[in-house]
Amino acid sequence: MRQYTVRCVLLLSVCVFCPILFCDALVTHRVSDNFEEDLTLTPLSDGKLLAHFEFTTDFEAHVQPGTPISDYGLFPKAIGQVLQEYDVREMHLTFTQGRWNYGEWGYCPSQSAGTGVELWAWMKNSANVDAHWKSFTNVLSGLFCASLNFIDETLTTEPRLSFQPEAIHDNPFLPNTTNSQLRYGSLPHENSGIAVLLNAHKIYNSNFHSMAIHAKSSCMDETCSRRRLELKQTVTSVMDPVRETDRRDWSLQSIFDRQLTSACPVARQSRALVALNDEIHQTAQLSPSPHATLPADEASAIFSKDKRPRSLAVYDLKKVTGHLDISMSWNEAMFQYPREAKDPMISAQRYFTGYGQERGGLRITIENRNEHESVPMIYYDSIPWFLKFYLHTLEVDVIGNTTDKDDIIQEMYYQPAIDRGRPTMLECRLLIPAKSMVTLSLDFDKVFLKYTEHRPDANRGFDVGSAVLTMWMENNTNSRSPRTMRLYTDTLLVSLPTPDFSMPYNVITLTCTVIALFFGSLFNLLIRSFQVVEPEAKTKKDD
Repeated sequence: MRQYTVRCVLLLSVCVFCPILFCDALVTHRVSDNFEEDLTLTPLSDGKLLAHFEFTTDFEAHVQPGTPISDYGLFPKAIGQVLQEYDVREMHLTFTQGRWNYGEWGYCPSQSAGTGVELWAWMKNSANVDAHWKSFTNVLSGLFCASLNFIDETLTTEPRLSFQPEAIHDNPFLPNTTNSQLRYGSLPHENSGIAVLLNAHKIYNSNFHSMAIHAKSSCMDETCSRRRLELKQTVTSVMDPVRETDRRDWSLQSIFDRQLTSACPVARQSRALVALNDEIHQTAQLSPSPHATLPADEASAIFSKDKRPRSLAVYDLKKVTGHLDISMSWNEAMFQYPREAKDPMISAQRYFTGYGQERGGLRITIENRNEHESVPMIYYDSIPWFLKFYLHTLEVDVIGNTTDKDDIIQEMYYQPAIDRGRPTMLECRLLIPAKSMVTLSLDFDKVFLKYTEHRPDANRGFDVGSAVLTMWMENNTNSRSPRTMRLYTDTLLVSLPTPDFSMPYNVITLTCTVIALFFGSLFNLLIRSFQVVEPEAKTKKDD
């Protein structure tokens, strides 16, 4: 596969199971079918390089009312059939390995997720939503070769405030939350299923990598005879050229072991973008010269508002003839790591407190570094059922601001856990004061599990998924609504009371020994034949 470009390889890897079928035009008439691809390269302050691939497919078709779409072009048929079969209006599936370092890298350019697998979907409101959700996870498990079927009722929640649906190009007929239901599930200790389809030698030799599928389906008119599907596939990876060369110089050949030759033939737009800031303009050399440069105001939608304005060097792959190897170099013998981390405006930490095998506590610390503005946000947390939380122990502390702590939590939704039935869910609408640090703390008890409920590596502990903070950042584009951004905390590891698993072996060994001795003796007595043996007469010896 060396002859393929980086973009076409990634597109093939995601759509290899998506054949193109053409059916009767009277049933489905394709109005538009567009595909765009972008690669954004961003040098980071600690010498690493952020590579973000984004493939977007828009599909619009006319169908007879009540008839499913049967004619697919660039849109993967497997994804389209899944959306229609289970009445999925919006789906977000993310595979992530590694830890996103907010202190060094800022906010993720895409809707990132916590470590492991995250899946949430808006489904049509009906009595069969839970059954559809279970079948939906099983189908995706087979489609992406991952353990999504383990997202059962014990890991599924129905958030009320977080993960609101997103519109498709301001579509007024997008179903609202009144006729749709949300389901959310995650596996904090799951390997990436579709990772085997990509180049593992370079993409996954990184500090962080994430793959995501974002699919949406909506009606464009009242009769739903005009439908629109949107699919966005992203791959995000943080490379570390300093680890190999002690320099932060990079090129496509060095980080991907490949070069670009031409645009993907089916792409309407195919670009490679390089993020530039003042430091790069002054100290780094970018080659070859880009085809165009987007100013900071046009490129600001890609970057978070806590960063300095950046411009974008644009390489239009439709204009490329021959091989294209984008490279950037600095006039320095060795890269010097920055002494201080540039913390983002909002940061969050979550950790366990307490000691022992019976009780503990959960503490969440949220810091707002904005000097003048309070920041509204939604806190979402799903805790496994084997941690019994007590809502009356919830405490709120504020450091660095005189705001009354009773005003921090403006709205809260709490769903207690059911043993082996559902997890604990906590959602809070928070208002974090300017220049302050807010801490939420809860106490819990640890449940003693059955020995069959422990994993083979029980002494390692049990994984607890990330908490999610949803915020709304200012959007400098023409969109009428602010950009939704989610911040994920680190996953946690909790140690539960663990029995001595060597004892069953000892008991089995001792029991088997006793049974063997008893059964052997009893069996010997029952089947042995006892007879009286007469002593033989003594024979006289001959003289």
